[in-house]
Amino acid sequence: MRKLGINIDPGVIWGVESFARAVAAAGFDCVFTMGTDAEYVSRISSLCRETGMKYESLHAPFHGINAMWFNDEAAEEMLAKLCLSVDLAAQHEIPIVVAHLSSRDDAPHVTDAGIENFTRFVDYAKQKGVKVAFENQRKLGNIAVIFELFENDPFVGFCWDVGHEKCFAYGREYMPLFGKRCIYTHIHDNHCVHEGDEHLLPFDGAIDYEKTALQIAKAGYRGTLTLELALPESPTDRYADLTAPEYAQKAFAAVDRIRQMCEEAEKA
Repeated sequence: MRKLGINIDPGVIWGVESFARAVAAAGFDCVFTMGTDAEYVSRISSLCRETGMKYESLHAPFHGINAMWFNDEAAEEMLAKLCLSVDLAAQHEIPIVVAHLSSRDDAPHVTDAGIENFTRFVDYAKQKGVKVAFENQRKLGNIAVIFELFENDPFVGFCWDVGHEKCFAYGREYMPLFGKRCIYTHIHDNHCVHEGDEHLLPFDGAIDYEKTALQIAKAGYRGTLTLELALPESPTDRYADLTAPEYAQKAFAAVDRIRQMCEEAEKA
């Protein structure tokens, strides 16, 4: 049976400790966080040991990621930030770092400098025993190049971001292209409007999760189904009227429904 995961963010309205315990009590197996704050990563690592959950991935920083396609000081600074996430993952025995390859519709074209920089990043992760899962964003070219370049590399895989596909890719579907390389998922909902990256609970938007489950099943992905949600951080945010246990249970029910849909699709 596929495991179920969720993100834990430092600004969550109920407090990190309360939310982590609610997530564990709801039945989640795994969590992930952003991966540049050493103190926060250590804090989540301790909470995972306490609650019996697995700290399964860190999300590498992505602000400024377009700099990686150039050969300058900004590229070196961005590479150092990516490698910091790898260091933290290795230190806390977190097996996967998720990374973007670009940002925005005006992202730069594929360059030799970018290929070299991302190769350095992957090589660094391999030295530390950490896998890199490259996430679909807006551009097909850069992710296609990376998966061709690292075609047979067990340390490089695909993170399918279901929500980003529906609000950034102009109808393009990534799982039929890269599903066999999938080692991680980011699951969330939106209303399938370009730039409408809402990170809602599944079934609160317009994404067709029957089709999502079928694509997961066809790809043979048996890894964790992981939610990447916009957790409420202020009283006016969506879902802020719920308690931590209520939200965690609602989130678990949604992703567990997707798990069941995947299992039914496999049997069909």
